[in-house]
Amino acid sequence: MEKYGFVESEQAREMNQTYVEVDYTDGLLNLRVRDARNNRVQLLKGHEKNLQLIIVTANLNTFFHVHPIETLAGDFEMKIELVPGNYLIFADMLPVSLAYIIEPIPLTVGEPAEIPAINWSALAQNDSLTKEWNGKTVTLQHTELTAGKTVALSFDLHGETSVLYLGASGHVVVLDKQGKQFLPVYTPSRLQPEFHVQFPEAGIYKLWAEFNFADTGILAFPFIVEVK
Repeated sequence: MEKYGFVESEQAREMNQTYVEVDYTDGLLNLRVRDARNNRVQLLKGHEKNLQLIIVTANLNTFFHVHPIETLAGDFEMKIELVPGNYLIFADMLPVSLAYIIEPIPLTVGEPAEIPAINWSALAQNDSLTKEWNGKTVTLQHTELTAGKTVALSFDLHGETSVLYLGASGHVVVLDKQGKQFLPVYTPSRLQPEFHVQFPEAGIYKLWAEFNFADTGILAFPFIVEVK
């Protein structure tokens, strides 16, 4: 990375990074945010929260979107019941004056379990763009799914209205099928259920669209898409 006429060294880049540690014991999840010198890191508030935590099982079947409580600067905790298995955790945050890239944090609860092979192509081909859950129906509509181009994802709530959630009409999380890439998603309008995402390469991705309904609270609708 060039800045003001010099090339930043690898060591300098590492010193500018944010590091996240997670552990889970007896139903309590602890998360620590530190810099390279193990100092506590302050976080800016984004989307109404200092920290958004996405927890998925390694096969992407189970999805949690939670907001742990900050007990001290850079220290977060929350009670959550996780059944034994392999998980991936993504911490979405904005550290003050430090670089940060959202990467999966592996977590094993109980004994390590073998992850069975998944036929993602078949899942993508058979997945419906309309999902029903807890009395609500949501239909995904999208522009052409092409890698490297901005794709618009819009959602038909079939007459329902979503209460503002994290300052917008909804929230969308997108992961690649391996759970290695957490894709940034943007909304051009906080009042309309439309979101923009750029898929870095062709492949299969899973997304969860979250909407906050007045009578049911927050519901997450999963979709699987194939990008050409």
